[in-house]
Amino acid sequence: MRHHGTSPCGFHLPRLVFVLMLLGGLGDAAGAAESAAPERLNFGYSGAGTVATAPLWITQHIGAFKKYGLELKPIYMAGGLAPLAIMAGEVQFAIMSSGVMIPPVMRGVDLVMIAGLSNFINQALLVAAETTDGKQLKGKRIAIQRLGDLTHIAAREAVKYLGLAEADLQYQQIGGVPARFAALQSGQVQGAVLSPPYIGRARRLGYRILVNLSDLRIPFAGSSIVTTRQLVATRRPVALNLLKAFAEGIHFYKREREASIAIVERSIPGASKDEIGEAIDHYNRDLDERPFPRPEGIKSALDLFAQQTPAAKGADPERFIDQSLLRELERGGFFAALGGGGK
Repeated sequence: MRHHGTSPCGFHLPRLVFVLMLLGGLGDAAGAAESAAPERLNFGYSGAGTVATAPLWITQHIGAFKKYGLELKPIYMAGGLAPLAIMAGEVQFAIMSSGVMIPPVMRGVDLVMIAGLSNFINQALLVAAETTDGKQLKGKRIAIQRLGDLTHIAAREAVKYLGLAEADLQYQQIGGVPARFAALQSGQVQGAVLSPPYIGRARRLGYRILVNLSDLRIPFAGSSIVTTRQLVATRRPVALNLLKAFAEGIHFYKREREASIAIVERSIPGASKDEIGEAIDHYNRDLDERPFPRPEGIKSALDLFAQQTPAAKGADPERFIDQSLLRELERGGFFAALGGGGK
């Protein structure tokens, strides 16, 4: 004879139900913990010594990546290596210019720009004080980071502005901004393409800005966030969360100048507070709070690239960008809630 409330197997029913509910609850908790685990990402950048990379550093510092469930590891890599790193799966996203991205895309590599952090060529060509005319650069050496990248394109635009021909001088692939500035100081080169804060530093040391490309307002997709179309298709929530984090970082960057200076100072050793502030003001001018990649910036890059590679002539700029992620955030009210305007 069974006692009331006991199962045929001898278990007390209320106790059994409680145990099953407990186990189910633990399972749900474990599932929730698993789903809450941060998404690990490697993020490549090459802007050592330049405030162009500040949105990445600031977004990391204020905890915006973590807020959106991302555990992001910034990885420095020499200029031009970012496409290779994405192709190899070493990084999932990277900051690069359209000048670096376009050539591999033209060869069929899966890369796409999902956000733009810089929309104009913003470097300057610096020379020694005694150089007052572009003609004095004939036969001389100009320091760039690498052939085909933004510094090379900036140098070519400066040379054209000065009325010189490409054959009139030599481009020296020196490396990052600190290395190019050091080469100018040592006399290894007679001109260097620099960006803030090194433009201000060079001027204070007596070097002359021969061409300030920022003043020319040449549309160009400079520092931009790039990934693959495959990742956008298969891990869209991750890409959306990355852009949400960056948008919060940009929002902070454009409003908290002193705090941003303090953050950037840690990433550019040797730069003074005034130099960092000058550089932040320089880049903030062209940094959109809704950082859509601009087709006109791609078209400008394509026109320059076509001078060496005719196949790029007439290529559709839309082939290189994907605005759908930022459009989705815009339609969903993300930017309105954040308080971000157009600039």
